[in-house]
This record gives sequence, structure tokens and C-alpha cells, in this order.
Amino acid sequence: MKVSLAQFFIMDVTVFLAVILIAWLFFLRTRRRSQLDARRIFICGSCQNAFPERVPYQRPRCPQCGAIYEDKIVKE
Repeated sequence: MKVSLAQFFIMDVTVFLAVILIAWLFFLRTRRRSQLDARRIFICGSCQNAFPERVPYQRPRCPQCGAIYEDKIVKE
């Protein structure tokens, strides 16, 4: 099967654009997931550890000391 220069160029550009699209979608998904994971940042009243909210609509526990969070939201 012979491939002309024009067909080779079109295939090359198509493959390149497909790789760019897949990489862009992967990084977009990764960035969105990290933004959702770190939606709120809390500071523990006992050990002053800063940690993100992992499970929404529940009172979070500090991953370092296990204390229940009390009313200090740093970032939303």
C-alpha cells in the first residue's frame, strides 16, 4: 500500500492532535479532581495541622491527632 505525501502529512497531524487532546483531557481531569479534593481547608484546634475536607457534610477529624474539627475554615 502506497501512501502519498499528503496522506502521510494528514495522518501525522491527526495523530499529533489526538495525543495533545488526550493529554489535555487527562490534565484537566487531574486538576479538577485536586480542586474538588481541596475545596475547604481546616485548621485543627489541638495540633494546628491544616487539612482539606475529604467528606463533605460531615464534621471532619484531624488526620494527625484525630480531634473533631471546630469552627475555623481557612479557605472555601
